[in-house]
Amino acid sequence: MTINRQEIIATLRERLEPNPQILAMWLEGADATETVDEYSDIDLCCSVKAGAFGEIVGQAREALEGLAALDLVQTLTAEEDQHHTVFHLDGTSESLLIDFVLHVGRGSNFAEGDEIEKPLVLFDRGPVMRTVCRAEYQASKGSNRRLQELKDTVAQSARIRKYVQRREFLEAYGYYQKWLLAPLIEALRMQYTPLHTDYYIVHISRHLPDATLRCLEELFKVNSVAEIESKSGLARAFFEETVARLQVQD
Repeated sequence: MTINRQEIIATLRERLEPNPQILAMWLEGADATETVDEYSDIDLCCSVKAGAFGEIVGQAREALEGLAALDLVQTLTAEEDQHHTVFHLDGTSESLLIDFVLHVGRGSNFAEGDEIEKPLVLFDRGPVMRTVCRAEYQASKGSNRRLQELKDTVAQSARIRKYVQRREFLEAYGYYQKWLLAPLIEALRMQYTPLHTDYYIVHISRHLPDATLRCLEELFKVNSVAEIESKSGLARAFFEETVARLQVQD
């Protein structure tokens, strides 16, 4: 019998909801935005009390092992206020990864009316889940300071040139990504998805206008140091145009 995503979610909720260390449980990603397809993973989050990470991850693991053997258990983040474990059940689609994220004290960092990132609340004891107005949420990002940091990064894009001159493709490509393309993407995020400037390329094909997306795709299509050299100028011009639009908006 094939195990489906709803069975996985229901099993985790049934096992974890009685635990008083868990203040709230919610889904993010495709389940929350109603965009689930055959490639969607499960983004399950909990707001928990401090010191409860080990107990709760263990309970989640036991619950999943009651469905099938786990062929993947990996801790991606283990910090004081956040713990992220990835699970995968043997026999399920390779795309059906379970991102199980625990936060201490989280529940107030969702923007009102945000269609990209929002919670589908499964339970909330507090309530600890609440939204804030878009202006307050965006102000917390410190966008003006960050834009200056991006400008300072791109100002150092001459670092790419030495590897172009040495005809060292891998180094030139890596620096092209770091000093030009990554700042450009973040600046474009500031323009088109200002609540989610840190998403980098996650779902970027859904978030940018078609013409902008095509231009960005062309900048990524490089096969030689000569192309990196020529497209570096285009990327920098694109970045500067984007910054100018952002400054007009301010």
